[in-house]
Amino acid sequence: MNPLRLSVRLEATSTIRDLDPAIDVFHRFLQQGLVEGLILDVADYRHVQNGPGVLLVGYDVDYGINKTGLTVTRKRSSDDDIGTQFCDLLRMALGAVAAIEYDGTLKASMSPDHLTVAAFDRRIPRDELEEMLLAGVAPVARKLLGANAVVRTANGTDPRRAPQLEVTAHDEIGDLLDRLGGSRAPGQSPWDVSVEQLAELRASGKDFVLLDVREPNEYETVHIGGKLVPLATLPERLNELDRGSHIVAHCRSGHRSAKAVALLRESGFDDAWSLNGGLMNWIDRIDPSLPRY
Repeated sequence: MNPLRLSVRLEATSTIRDLDPAIDVFHRFLQQGLVEGLILDVADYRHVQNGPGVLLVGYDVDYGINKTGLTVTRKRSSDDDIGTQFCDLLRMALGAVAAIEYDGTLKASMSPDHLTVAAFDRRIPRDELEEMLLAGVAPVARKLLGANAVVRTANGTDPRRAPQLEVTAHDEIGDLLDRLGGSRAPGQSPWDVSVEQLAELRASGKDFVLLDVREPNEYETVHIGGKLVPLATLPERLNELDRGSHIVAHCRSGHRSAKAVALLRESGFDDAWSLNGGLMNWIDRIDPSLPRY
């Protein structure tokens, strides 16, 4: 029997003084599919003392960030052993940290050098749950973080407190996220490209088609020079595009372009891609001189 809930917490390298940006950052994560799991909503629990802070609420996993770190919690029991679950949660946590650093709005830094793992399950006696946690996590943690990693129980004296371990690395870790297989965040489509990749493509001078699938009034408000083919008219205008072309489609925020690229690929355009976060992400990260709408 595996614990119903398991969590991994990465400690912040210094106190996160301002959590206000976390609301918008997590909304972008939700809208653009930048973290793993089926994410449903963003909740603000900063008013709860010692609470989760700002929470990304998911069907199977939650992400919480407060002033002292980031916690990822698997909410449903898994058939995988505890060690495998620990690796999955650690990968998710590191992927979220990478996404936070990429976004740049929330000034926070978390390190896997010091992390906490906790298990929750009222069906399992506390002592037994603690033994399961230690036996399952310790060997995996030492394999990932080095033989000198220290793993110790950190339950305190409160019997109501969930069993937890503190893991501290003393060796050079390297790119742990890469060694764990990298982030498996779904993005807005399986064929997302970042705004940085589009900027590099434009600067390279290579031939490609920038396809704007917004409405004409949106194009009049602001555009970046793409060929305007509104999503609703795309099925009847496919003959205007070359199936051999490299195509990058964009809309305002990424959802319409994801649908456009799915249609294009179903129609034989095998080199069609969607701009993650759309024009608003381009403005945020590449050209803030353009107007938002």
